[in-house]
Amino acid sequence: MIERTKEKESLILDRHIDIARDGFAALEKVTTFCCSGCGLCSSICHLGSIAFDEVKKRPVLTGECNKCGCCYLACPRTFLPLTKIEKTYFGGNGSEEEKRLGILSDLFLARSLTEKIYWEGTPGGTTTALVHYLMDKGYVEASLLTRNKHADVKFCMHPEPYIASTPEEVFASAHSKFEISPVLAHLGGLSRYKSTLFVGTPCHIMAFRKLQIIKKDEMFRTRMKRLSQIAEKLTAPVTYVLSINCFLNHTDMDKAYEWLKVQEKDIARFNENVTKELAHEALEDGKDWRWFIKSSVVTTDGQVKDYDILQLGVLLLYSGCLVCNNMIVSRHADANIGFFGAETGLKEFGWNTVSIMNPSLKKVIDQMVADKKLARKPILRNHGRTLRKAIEVLMRGLMPSKDFMGVSNYLQTGEWHYPESIKKIKGPRRGTYILGLELLYLAQTFRKKMFYDGTIKALRKAGAYRTTVY
Repeated sequence: MIERTKEKESLILDRHIDIARDGFAALEKVTTFCCSGCGLCSSICHLGSIAFDEVKKRPVLTGECNKCGCCYLACPRTFLPLTKIEKTYFGGNGSEEEKRLGILSDLFLARSLTEKIYWEGTPGGTTTALVHYLMDKGYVEASLLTRNKHADVKFCMHPEPYIASTPEEVFASAHSKFEISPVLAHLGGLSRYKSTLFVGTPCHIMAFRKLQIIKKDEMFRTRMKRLSQIAEKLTAPVTYVLSINCFLNHTDMDKAYEWLKVQEKDIARFNENVTKELAHEALEDGKDWRWFIKSSVVTTDGQVKDYDILQLGVLLLYSGCLVCNNMIVSRHADANIGFFGAETGLKEFGWNTVSIMNPSLKKVIDQMVADKKLARKPILRNHGRTLRKAIEVLMRGLMPSKDFMGVSNYLQTGEWHYPESIKKIKGPRRGTYILGLELLYLAQTFRKKMFYDGTIKALRKAGAYRTTVY
């Protein structure tokens, strides 16, 4: 369960409106630990005084602050009206599927049938295919996306938000970038278009949905008049919000390359980023799904470097990811597309898991299939369900909100260390017993127990700032 307060909304707003009177100084209470790096505060500031620091991965004040408090009040990590968001945007609390994935119009596996998109995409190019189709057919005029900062590097994982105004410009966003990307800092750039979309991670979606609620809800409109007006302007042009899977984000991939002793330009495979040529060669050599999720980097000259994924995670850990109450997927997006749960067997590669929440977007997907732009097939269900549930029961008993990531130590020293308690812990593995949707569920449970629960407990114990969720 996500930690929610039963405090009355009016009292919550009283408290946060009072804090917001300190302007950007109030926001710094959040950015000390809980910032998601979404960039929304930069778009909210009507003075243009907030920028996103690419090194610190935090917003910084670069000009005058008139202490209007809008940046603080808009931030999804100050207070989050999750109940209202879920009531309005595809949340679900009925079946296990609804609790984990949202209220679905469709759930399936997909891959692009456009050669250029498939061979460049990660791993099936479905996100790129959908955005390209929406723009090509005139559903939207522009898309806020993330491309490589270093265009000459095949798998550059340094993100750069940009606005694509033509279908061809969508191709630059084709594969995964692992660093924090302040997508919503560029939200204002969509205002010159009538119909747009953006692609982000679940935290971007949550921030945007909060902004929409501030625009729609009578209490917010009355008590936060200026912010509501800003929200109206920023959300008006956005027709669709699309989410990609996110387990944890990273701070500085250059640290990873230094640790692994590789050059970014030489990478042929890193996590789900893998050249299709290498992928198909691996399958022909008898390798299977376990090769694709093994913690190793492959370089263009054939070197293979294995690594401890938890140790790498600690090296690149972004504190705000630990308090994220989205578990890998966004239940509140119009569609969620990703890598988790795409297995239907050990000898397949190149598919995405797609969950569609917005019924109008389901019609678009159906048309893409009819136009032979997208291949689809059923997601694998109930493969290892009993074992998955047994493991989850065991995890709940063995991992009772323990501070595995050393949050308490971080709050005192400002540095992350690789805790002894996690050295022997290995995450959920894709094997022959648990595959498809069941493996996605298991990964969600692992994500919550390993990272979220212990972090919230440590913050509460230390009296540190944490988000008010209700």
